[in-house]
Amino acid sequence: MSIRAVLFSICALVCLESAQSHQAVQRMHAGKAARRLQQSALKINVRDPVSATTADLVDDPTGRGHLLDRLSNSLDYVQQYSYQSYPASNFDVPFTVDPTATLGAAAGATNGTWRVVGNSGSTPVHALPFTNELVLFMQRTSNSNGSSYDPFLNVDNNTHAEIAAIYNMTDNTFRPFHITEHPFCSAQTLLANGQGVIVGGDPLNLIEGFLTNGLQTVRVFDPATQTYKVVCEMERGRWYPTVNVLANGDLLIVGGMQQATGGWAPSKSPSTSSQPIVMCAPNTGGSIADPSYDNPTYQIMSAQNYSLSPALTLTILLQSWPINSYPFLAQLPQGSVLIIAGSLMDTLFFEEDGASRDNRTGMLPTLPVPVNYPMSAAFTLMPLQGPDYNASALVAGGSDEYCANAMSAGGSKSWLFDVSPGADHSLIEEALSFPRVMGELTLLPDGRVFLCNGAQVGIAGGAGPNEDNANEGTTVGEIYDPSKPVGQRWSQVADSMIWRLYHSEAFLTSNAEVFVSGSESTDEHRVQLFTPDYLHSGKPRPVITAVNASAQTAGTYDVDAQVGYSQNFTIGFSNVTNLDRVVFNRLVGSTHGVHADQRQVVLDCSVTPGTAVCTSPPNSYIAPPGVYMLFVLNQGVPSQAKYISLQLTGGMTTLPANVATSG
Repeated sequence: MSIRAVLFSICALVCLESAQSHQAVQRMHAGKAARRLQQSALKINVRDPVSATTADLVDDPTGRGHLLDRLSNSLDYVQQYSYQSYPASNFDVPFTVDPTATLGAAAGATNGTWRVVGNSGSTPVHALPFTNELVLFMQRTSNSNGSSYDPFLNVDNNTHAEIAAIYNMTDNTFRPFHITEHPFCSAQTLLANGQGVIVGGDPLNLIEGFLTNGLQTVRVFDPATQTYKVVCEMERGRWYPTVNVLANGDLLIVGGMQQATGGWAPSKSPSTSSQPIVMCAPNTGGSIADPSYDNPTYQIMSAQNYSLSPALTLTILLQSWPINSYPFLAQLPQGSVLIIAGSLMDTLFFEEDGASRDNRTGMLPTLPVPVNYPMSAAFTLMPLQGPDYNASALVAGGSDEYCANAMSAGGSKSWLFDVSPGADHSLIEEALSFPRVMGELTLLPDGRVFLCNGAQVGIAGGAGPNEDNANEGTTVGEIYDPSKPVGQRWSQVADSMIWRLYHSEAFLTSNAEVFVSGSESTDEHRVQLFTPDYLHSGKPRPVITAVNASAQTAGTYDVDAQVGYSQNFTIGFSNVTNLDRVVFNRLVGSTHGVHADQRQVVLDCSVTPGTAVCTSPPNSYIAPPGVYMLFVLNQGVPSQAKYISLQLTGGMTTLPANVATSG
């Protein structure tokens, strides 16, 4: 297809967007009742027993009988899976990894330390933690008969394998878990009530009845009962989408692909920065905006009844195709949502009947290179602090080439930029210590940002162990300190000594450590914890003794307190006499380097010895409703967290003043 034809296709689709929005308004109200009926039917029918044919299984009557039993009573069956633990002798690296040999540093007080703590059971592609210290791992199935390269998840006499596991961070054990609708390469986050939501998935390597197409499925996982349910089906398939909890608690669903092939097929030959942009188009057929591949739309799912708004096209996804999978999203304090797709970014208001631009923000810059899958840079919103709560975002690594491939060096730069209305949006570029694609950014309680995982060469993508587009793991961590002068903010920390390539994860734990798992490319099962320098400093660690907030609780989701917005609450603490920082860190997981909904809010507190009276965030644009980890810090040393449920107590928070939008 010529460049002129490509541009014509894009323009035609963009012109249709306004008409689609108008038609969607007319369809929306009429369709809600039908969707509710359809969803009710799905809740009933999706768990009905189905037949299993001999083609699905090895000829093993015992295994087939177990499968049939599971299909008729799946939840009871999987509860029989017991947690398994493995001794240190099962691992080929020590439980404690000394960074001194690699970095020549004095001790963990300078660089932090790594230790191996357990076996993930799964080769996790997705990691979603909960307040009861459980983690839901999800992965792909490896072939059409359901067997797996994960022997820990093979069940029923090895006739097939589960594609999920539940990991217990308290004792570092796991057990297999059954999910019928294949969740591989879905999107995930925690809803405002603390339950997990899994959106989209995979249509490949299915087993009739046991493992079905998950492309259009939305599932909700209950950590208290360790069960899940299908709550709705989307209009179109979504493979590699992103989700984000909005200020009213509803779920924004953006992007993805409608099938599991064709979205990106990189050349294995070396590329250069002089390649024309059109070379980034898929080479497996289809045009730049071929609707059979792309899903350049968004939907909003109600947190109250799981109803879905119509799928509406987003111009920025058309413009950034095909490097727009797993777009970056962040609810902003000004009320709009930051979206980064490819090298483009914008701030938008998302409504069920259309999206509009937040004109107060001003023109945001274009990044030098695309940063989403498969270029796969790392992204986070930086900590928010009053009185202005100005929002900045950090993007790190990815690729230094506009059209990278498996032979390209990983990205060696980071960019910080302010996205607040009227701010200077210039990119603040800094150099990383190492090239890194597929890295992970984790907000630490002290306001610094930890970077880990990833490769020095290549791009994201692959088909299981030893079949990927990246090589040479970047195992030395880095920390970004925004309090330091520009050019001095990145510093090296300890070496994990374990490659974490494609399909790795990292997230902050309630102990202020970073939980790291995965690397499907290397069939990695070892779980590690990175303990930052602040827990090796020798300074006393604060202890939260009480959180006196609302008398309400958040049900059975193991939270320590529930607060509303702009609410004063009291924190009792011991082991130190003063606090210099109190923060809410949202509890988030990780997949494909995307930490959906990651944010930190610094609280305003009045501190006396043993007591802090703090005010919760002013509104839900600054901190959307959900579960947060409360950390108190003294001399930079964080406490063990308490889980806080931050909830809307009345109507929706009023949008910040002076909103100006354009269609």
